[in-house]
Amino acid sequence: MKGKKRLFVSAAVGLILLSVLAAPVAAGTTWTEFEGTSTPVFCGTCSPGRVWVSEDGVLHMRGMQELYYNNYGDPRITGYDLVTVNVNLQLPAAYGPMWCTARLENENGYWEGSAVGYRTEQGYSYIQEVLHGHGAYEGLQARLDLVRENPAMDAPFVVHGVIMDPGGD
Repeated sequence: MKGKKRLFVSAAVGLILLSVLAAPVAAGTTWTEFEGTSTPVFCGTCSPGRVWVSEDGVLHMRGMQELYYNNYGDPRITGYDLVTVNVNLQLPAAYGPMWCTARLENENGYWEGSAVGYRTEQGYSYIQEVLHGHGAYEGLQARLDLVRENPAMDAPFVVHGVIMDPGGD
């Protein structure tokens, strides 16, 4: 129980830090909601990163790269997303906290940011992500909630989010 409480506190602190690091929303900000899926794709050049199991039965992964195709219904934030993942998963059920950085690219620019989340004992994943736009998306921010309630690692995430434009009407 003590380990779960520490894990919860760590995840909560991570979420607080993520929200503090995100730019504040101005009064005239336009919010555009979107939803869709983030689907893993084969990544022949992706990296497994460093992987080890500690004496207390925790699987540690640092710098593992995964490629996703995000189809969110808004062309500004649809495209390929290279995610660099870190996890501390309690074995044998493989549950625990995860955090990552992401870079989503398409023909008009790219988005970069970070995310924190948790994988449950049932294999479900819940992630919150903040991205900042570059190129044609300069000045925009996106906040996303990603949910995968399927233990299969190749199952897509269901995503709900919002793009915030501080220069909007």
